[in-house]
Amino acid sequence: MPFRRREQPREIAFEAVDDLDDDDLLAPRSSRPGAPSGRPDTPPDDVAPAAPDGAGASGGEDGMVPVPRDPRAHRRRRLVVAGVAGTLVLVLGGLTALDMVRARQADALLRTAPGGVVGLTQPPDEVWSVDLGEAWPTFAGDRLILAHADALVAHDLSTGEVSWRREELAGFQCTAAGPSAAVADTASFITCLGGGGPVDALPREPSTTVAVVGSDGEVLARRDLDPSRGVSEVLPDGDLVRAARDGSDLVMTVEDSRTGEARWTTRVPQVEPGEGPGPCEITQEDGSTVEDRESLYFLSRAGVISVVGCGVDASLTKQGEIVSGADQGFTRPLRDGRLARSSRDGSGTDVLDKDGMLLWSTEGNINEEVATDGTAPSMLFAQGGSGFVALDEDGRELWTFPRYATQVLLTTKDLTVVASYPGAVAVDNATGEELWTWKASESGGSSTSDVTVAFAGRGALTVVVGVEPVERTRWTSIDLADGSTRWSTTIPVDAYTLGAVGGKLYSVTQGKFTAFG
Repeated sequence: MPFRRREQPREIAFEAVDDLDDDDLLAPRSSRPGAPSGRPDTPPDDVAPAAPDGAGASGGEDGMVPVPRDPRAHRRRRLVVAGVAGTLVLVLGGLTALDMVRARQADALLRTAPGGVVGLTQPPDEVWSVDLGEAWPTFAGDRLILAHADALVAHDLSTGEVSWRREELAGFQCTAAGPSAAVADTASFITCLGGGGPVDALPREPSTTVAVVGSDGEVLARRDLDPSRGVSEVLPDGDLVRAARDGSDLVMTVEDSRTGEARWTTRVPQVEPGEGPGPCEITQEDGSTVEDRESLYFLSRAGVISVVGCGVDASLTKQGEIVSGADQGFTRPLRDGRLARSSRDGSGTDVLDKDGMLLWSTEGNINEEVATDGTAPSMLFAQGGSGFVALDEDGRELWTFPRYATQVLLTTKDLTVVASYPGAVAVDNATGEELWTWKASESGGSSTSDVTVAFAGRGALTVVVGVEPVERTRWTSIDLADGSTRWSTTIPVDAYTLGAVGGKLYSVTQGKFTAFG
């Protein structure tokens, strides 16, 4: 199948000629090669005709007498040449300015797009790194925030320099507030919980204090928590979810982290121990088991609050509506704010609105792309067998990719890149036509299963093929126009530790944060 290539800009070449007279620029040109310019029987404008006897009036050898040039005509010629040159400068300058504007717009989209990275036109290099200790990275604005045992510390994401330090918040555990913890620009503050003892203590002791901290380090609010509401967890929007056991039910409350005002309270019926996935016994490091019927564990993602514990298994909307439980599968948020409720056996998925109302259903599991450049239409991908079915926002089928596929690597305005043998295949969003194929074997891999992570760039897709040992981890930048390789290299980093935040590439390994640029 022929490749579909994008239209390339034409190169315009200009030649500088030193010995060209001004008048030559305006001289008439021949209609055929080798023919004399102009009419053969017409002398040039600045030459007088020869005398009848063939001799020039001044006895010149060529029978011509030079006539003084009209300075006004000469000036007009220079003005015309200058005008043409000026127009070319304006046109080329305008194109350059337009390209710069488009590039800035594309980079702005990448900074807020999942998996978007700015500047991957060449292999990335390590820019800076910092020891994490026991802390886990949190992003807010252009800051990396680490909750150490002796202080809460923020680093500049571009340089790694310490931006601020708060000893009074030592030992607090913090979560960024925003639609997505992976998009730094959406989080302007963090919410931190303090007190309550070690997080791995069983049963878990409730936190006693909450603090809201701006990305600049200013403490915006701090207060004691009401112990009657039970354990606490920070939600993606910065609020707190609280839960306490009350007889056979679990009472859940979402409260304003700054004021403590309850936004809603609901009761979650408990199931018989053993019916749900919630553990009632915990295995310790030495292999022994400890009964734990009190601890609760939250999985809070934008739009969905999931809680699991002994006899507890439920997922709720941000408004407190229960949308799934032990017998209804698992509910997770989609990037556009809707929810996907998948059955436990993977046979089907319900797509719900943000309030939990059913919109439409489909067979198989719903998938989203690993990365996007921010221009892609609203699309979801259902996988019930070996391939994918592309669906629009209303659940209508757009096209089918019937071949074996593992994941959708990228979507843009025009195409979707699917991980499939022998590497990756680009599909036209409108028609489902296969546009080009990239072979992983040409970049150190053997099949699409080797593609561990993918990042979107300006006109390119960068895939990382994870191998052992990590020193052989292969990075390849693929041109989206035709599937050709822009660059390929090895970078010694575990592919599973890579991520993107605010258009920047980073790696989180055990005890170390590394920023690339």
